[in-house]
Amino acid sequence: MEHILTPPVGPITAPARSTAVDIVKGIAIVLVVGEHVAQGMSARGWLSGYLPYALDVFIYTFHMPAFFFVAGLFLAGSLQRRGPAAFTLDKLQTILYPYLVWCVLYAAIDPFIARFRTSPSTFHLKEFLLLVASGGFGWFLPVLFCCQIVALCTFKLPAWLRLLLAVIAAGLMPAHGPEVLYKTVWYTCFVAGGMVVGRAIFKLKSLPLWLAGLAATALFAAQFTLVYRIGGPVEFGFPPEWYAVALGFTGTAGLFLVARLIEDTPLGDIWAWTGRASLGIFLMAPFPQGATREILVRLAHTHDVWLQLLVPTAVATLLPALIWHQQNRLRIGWLFHWPTR
Repeated sequence: MEHILTPPVGPITAPARSTAVDIVKGIAIVLVVGEHVAQGMSARGWLSGYLPYALDVFIYTFHMPAFFFVAGLFLAGSLQRRGPAAFTLDKLQTILYPYLVWCVLYAAIDPFIARFRTSPSTFHLKEFLLLVASGGFGWFLPVLFCCQIVALCTFKLPAWLRLLLAVIAAGLMPAHGPEVLYKTVWYTCFVAGGMVVGRAIFKLKSLPLWLAGLAATALFAAQFTLVYRIGGPVEFGFPPEWYAVALGFTGTAGLFLVARLIEDTPLGDIWAWTGRASLGIFLMAPFPQGATREILVRLAHTHDVWLQLLVPTAVATLLPALIWHQQNRLRIGWLFHWPTR
């Protein structure tokens, strides 16, 4: 159940839009969808071997941290403009509200799609409520909310001190207790990192393209080499967590360097368009992903690795993105944020 609602929104409020941020979100959300498709394939025995495993771990080292980092970029400005009470209310409406709505929607739809999953389960209200409350049903949004409340509570600290304390806490925190608790400790450091950078992210545009390309290549090559040699212990959940913290920051930096390379190009515009719909893709992707996989199996009668990976990923990205961008016309905005007049 933990991958039903996992990873990506942010920044939710920002005074100005950064194309690079939208590109990073676009790349990261496609990686999220692709990872979930690949996990479904692995569970069915269609994908195996060490290289796919290493790629899976490599992607997980940075695509989750990247979402928390971008959520922190404009957090300080949002808090200064809104004040603590309005800031908290905004996060309740834009983070926890869609989480609860989609938990209920998934529970309502689950009986109709359970037979298509590898491990169907029976609905129990008490178990459902416990999963929702603990973040076990889908941890990203409640953890993001908690991370931002931690940022609110520590706002008067110097930014560097907040980051230092968050990094130390993340490095020492074991995977123990409620999921929402220990993952909040892990990922607060990336929100704090985003707050340190803040609006300076706009200076990325002045970086020479050749330097951005060279640095991105070096970062990702070194990161994948380390992951390939060490494997799972570089992820969160394998104490001590220092590898995961460090690779989360370096991988996020690599994504921003890639964004610099394609910013102001047609390709960059496509990724930015996708990134602006990342919340909608995140929430809706499991349904078109699963449906496309079943169509390929039942109608095309194929378990071909590339077809089963690329087609569901494309459909589960593009269809929710189209719906997201038409939400006002379709009058479904209430699915993604608190209804307003």
